[in-house]
Amino acid sequence: MRLTLSFFLLLFTGLLTAQSVSGKVINEFGEPVPYASILVQELGSGTTTDDEGNYVLNLNTEGNYRLIFSSLGYTSTKENIILTLEPLTLNVDLSTSDVMLNEITVSAGKKDPAYGIIQKVVERKGEHLRSADSYRTKVYVKAVEEVEHHHKNKPDIEVAEPGDDPTSAPDPFEQEAKERAELLGSLNFLEMEVKLNFQQPRSYKEERTAYQAYGNTRGLFVPRFGETDFNFYRNMVQLTNISDAPVISPLSNTGILSYKFKLESTDLEGDQIVYKIRVIPRKNGNSTCRGHLWINEDTYTINRLDLEFSKYPLKFFDAFRLQQEYVKHADSLWTVEKQVFDYVAKQGKRATFRGNTTLRYSDYEHNYTFPPKFFGNEVAVTTREAYKRDSSYWATGRTVALTEKEAQVIRIRDSIKTVVTSDAYQDSIQELYNKVKLLELVWDGVGFRNNKKKSHLYVGSIPELIGFSVVGGWEINPYASYSRRYENGKMLDLSGSLGYGLLNKNLTGDFNAWHRYDAFRLAEVSLSGGRSFESINQNDAFLNQLRPSNYILKEAVSGRHQAELFNGFFLITEAEFNRRKPITGFKTSDLFSGLIEDNEAPQEFEAYDALITTLAFQYTPGQKYMREPDRKIRLRSKWPTFTVLYRKGWDGPLSSDVDFDFLQASMRQTISFGALGNSNYELEAGKFINTEDLLFIDFKRFRESDPILLSDPTKTFNALDTSLTTTDLFLEFHHIHHFNGALINNIPLLRKTRIKTIAGAGFLWLPKENFRYQEVFVGIERVFKLGARRRLRIGTYAVLGDDNNGRANTQFKVSFDVIDLWKKDWSF
Repeated sequence: MRLTLSFFLLLFTGLLTAQSVSGKVINEFGEPVPYASILVQELGSGTTTDDEGNYVLNLNTEGNYRLIFSSLGYTSTKENIILTLEPLTLNVDLSTSDVMLNEITVSAGKKDPAYGIIQKVVERKGEHLRSADSYRTKVYVKAVEEVEHHHKNKPDIEVAEPGDDPTSAPDPFEQEAKERAELLGSLNFLEMEVKLNFQQPRSYKEERTAYQAYGNTRGLFVPRFGETDFNFYRNMVQLTNISDAPVISPLSNTGILSYKFKLESTDLEGDQIVYKIRVIPRKNGNSTCRGHLWINEDTYTINRLDLEFSKYPLKFFDAFRLQQEYVKHADSLWTVEKQVFDYVAKQGKRATFRGNTTLRYSDYEHNYTFPPKFFGNEVAVTTREAYKRDSSYWATGRTVALTEKEAQVIRIRDSIKTVVTSDAYQDSIQELYNKVKLLELVWDGVGFRNNKKKSHLYVGSIPELIGFSVVGGWEINPYASYSRRYENGKMLDLSGSLGYGLLNKNLTGDFNAWHRYDAFRLAEVSLSGGRSFESINQNDAFLNQLRPSNYILKEAVSGRHQAELFNGFFLITEAEFNRRKPITGFKTSDLFSGLIEDNEAPQEFEAYDALITTLAFQYTPGQKYMREPDRKIRLRSKWPTFTVLYRKGWDGPLSSDVDFDFLQASMRQTISFGALGNSNYELEAGKFINTEDLLFIDFKRFRESDPILLSDPTKTFNALDTSLTTTDLFLEFHHIHHFNGALINNIPLLRKTRIKTIAGAGFLWLPKENFRYQEVFVGIERVFKLGARRRLRIGTYAVLGDDNNGRANTQFKVSFDVIDLWKKDWSF
């Protein structure tokens, strides 16, 4: 029985192998021809060779067959075979052809050959990333945004009939002015010339040699190579300021887990065979893209690509698309020749903003030798001359032609600029602005401008005269300010107010003077002071800020200075002298008595003077930045920011009655985990090393959590049910993680809601008080549009907190956060 079964298995296996033909397809140079088509003419089906040119064709029956071998770029050949029980090996030579072949579609039962092509690229992408040790190239950047306004009810256009009154006909000059205004309002434009420098492994430096902008350019996308280079040979492509989540490259080492690939065609473009491959996400996640890759057959390099990113994690746009074109240089080196970004932002049904940013690369210098220390933390520099380029410079420097509409906008805006920058126009505008009008005095306040000095004086309006203090109630509070801006980036701001309390018939007021004397180093000096009712813990819960018992009367003067001593390192010094008085004897407002209970009496103490100085060092290693002619734009660093603070209360000088020393150190950082989201944490520890005469006002304080509203979880706790203080050691930690859709990408219905998950934790330890507190929270957030680019993020959260005293506290919170358009980021 055992022999019989073995015999039949052997016979069955032999029949299967006998009814097949296999072999290899090569060209006249002996090189394998991958993904060649083999068609069985009688059956109308077949197979393809693998990436080494090998094939196996299984047939069901014996007989005569005609096989057609073809591949784009080669002359097809036909082979007649007789298939018997004996295995058949058939190797075929294909000859190169200059004639484009008709595409032969083969219904094959094996894996799509696109996977083999992608695998070849992945195997060689390390070589592609290191194909040039360094290079320098010229990049022309043109960014354009067209605004389409949607009018629900367009007025009918009346056409003049013969015999109509000519005086009622449309004014052609008025019509032309209207068309110009509509044109200027419908197109925003920016162009820039950059010398881009690169050195392995990922060092970039931009030298911006020409720049001009027209209209509102806030919505235009201009890439910063120091933050992301859109290099899809890398496993992950960062989308800084575009998306909350990076995108997984289809050519990443694990790309096959995120994408499916389909070979759509093999084309001969000139003398280059190119595979067109469709990229399809296996799941529509926030970190995937879709579109096409074109791969060169001989070197397995990118020829071009066209990819669309997921719309769900986009920060400001409703759609974002990237196209890249590569060009071949010597030694089979392919580099980017052109990049095109297309993006759309919709303002409900009112308007659509369509943006296009084109980068054209030219004059590559490969293996360029840069001087020592050329690359560093400075990733971009814009010269002063870049802003002074005239029309003749741009006419010869553009490598991307302007459209007729773009050229017209430039001509109109240049002519307008000539007029509005003239002295006569500026004087007339200044005279009109400085004319005092009764309505402005009543509602808007009065301003006086000096355009030549770039200064502005403002006196508050009548509604601004009305002020309110938790302690003193309603008061009359006139306000005035003065500001001036200088050509070299220096600034000066002065402001002051004087208050008269109607309840206590008392005077309050404040003054502030601030001067930035070095814009590049953010070097600033300020002087402030005044007399006011001040909360003992100004960072406490908002309801506690409404309790008069938490206030004192403070008469103070303070000075502050900060400057960046070297890149990323700030020195901050501050000195404050104040007289602190209790508010006993003052009448307090009962405006909020129905909202909160305040059964505590105000703090009673003898008035005293306090001289307190602060010295702080703040350092961010590896701080990347962009240099402008008169300022420095600081970018993110991959390292934490470290801060050390020393505060001293002086006993004796200026009759000061305090004596304490406080030392504090902190560390904060933002960490990206790629497609899994990003985290923010802050760790802080401190201790009073001298408490000889430490009074309650100077205790280290921890705020009570707000009801309903979530406060910044990177700095505060959200289920702490009381305010805390310490006069000794403390340790505080906060952490928050935005998953950016990572947890709900696999749930189609939830993903379409654009809800994102968030989680975090906090910890507080006060050893002297024998107190330990910890909390965790989870939540969901969603972003809503307030306009074309302004965004509102609303979140709901569940917070669980407990301490070593056994008290558990669960709270539910909400948050409202409007995105910072300058930083292009949320508050937390």
